[in-house]
This record gives sequence, C-alpha cells and structure tokens, in this order.
Amino acid sequence: MAFLKETTKPGAVPKRTAENRMNGKSGMMGGGRIPNLKNPDPAQHVTGITHCRDTYRVTTADGKTRHFWERNLRLKTDSSKDGPQSGTPALLPAGMMGDRADVIFAEPAEISKMIEARC
Repeated sequence: MAFLKETTKPGAVPKRTAENRMNGKSGMMGGGRIPNLKNPDPAQHVTGITHCRDTYRVTTADGKTRHFWERNLRLKTDSSKDGPQSGTPALLPAGMMGDRADVIFAEPAEISKMIEARC
C-alpha cells in the first residue's frame, strides 16, 4: 500500500533501474539465470552453420541439423566469464514456439568464419 500511495502522488516519479524494469530478472526473455556456455551439451555445441536463400541450417555436436528462417536465428556474442570458449559457439532456444534460437559466439570475428553460404 505504501508503494502505491507514494507512486500515485501527483508529480511522483518512480525510481527506474534496469533491474526493476525487468522485474528483477536477468534480462533474458522469461527470466532465469544466464547459462554458463563454457562446456555446452552436444545438443548446444554448434559445429557448423550454412545459409541458403532464407534459411540457416545449424548443425550441433549431437549430429542434428536444425533449420531456422533467417529472421528467427539471432547471432550474438558473449565475452563474459560464462560465455562460450573461442571456437565453440552455443545454440540456445529463444521464443516460446521453438522456431527461434540464438547462436552465441565468444567474439564477433567468429561469426562470419562459421557461416558457409551453401545450398
């Protein structure tokens, strides 16, 4: 009640921080903690990416190849202590329908080296 009284006063401006804008979550959609990508599972460890027309094909160490429409695959980097090791990008699900994913690299230079244009 005290919070509502305080924030609904005329002229009151609530304190905005990154944490309260995200409701205390880590910034990932759906919340939770950021995964450690140093030693990804075989289903997460990306071994190859090809691009043909409007589709990326992402192959992982478990031997599976997953297809993503190019607008549904996001290429990201994570140079933090929890990010992937150099040369070991990780595939993580993104979105609630299973049609989106992130491939997270250790550094930007790895992105274009990993993607091969091939149909």
